[in-house]
Amino acid sequence: MSTAMKRHGLVRGVGPAIRASLVSAAVAASVLAHAQGLAGDGAATPTPTPTPPTSVATTPATVLGRAAHAIGIRRCAGAIDAVASRAFVNAQRQDVVLDWDRSNPDGAPFFSLSGIEYRESSAILSLTTSPALQGGCTILAERISSAPLACREVARAELTGYQAAALVRGVTVYVDPHHSRETVTLVEAPPSCVIVRRQVQFSWGVSR
Repeated sequence: MSTAMKRHGLVRGVGPAIRASLVSAAVAASVLAHAQGLAGDGAATPTPTPTPPTSVATTPATVLGRAAHAIGIRRCAGAIDAVASRAFVNAQRQDVVLDWDRSNPDGAPFFSLSGIEYRESSAILSLTTSPALQGGCTILAERISSAPLACREVARAELTGYQAAALVRGVTVYVDPHHSRETVTLVEAPPSCVIVRRQVQFSWGVSR
């Protein structure tokens, strides 16, 4: 069981499928935070600097990173591979769907959808990157999964301390007060709960 789940007091007696769903969601909570150089407790650490296009010689570590590299992505290659490396932790299989500007792959936005298969559950990662005018990359990462229990149970187990706001009926957005660009949206889909973790960063890879 993850330390986050222990800290938040997950209700005992849940089945293995439920535990797997919550563990997968907990792992994803820090996907972009770790990739952008933030410790799990929110303490800032040195932000990684962008890799110059001419120095991208090593093979990316993930299937998404390799696919992006193959179509000509260089300026945001480091961001893509860093986010994917965190998102794919403990996955047994991944596959990707891409869309990009064929006439200018490295200068235009890059869109991807990754299927992530775990032992007892699956999820998807929607990752969009765009080279920023001031350098680095703008990143939007959304991880979508589900848990076979009510959303209030997910919130109680994983979102203690988050600020909740109802968006529409059955949809609640939770915001981490320490990281306003990170949200968790829970969508009631009885008997399950759809979990959308969304993180945004501007100028990833630029030293501040």
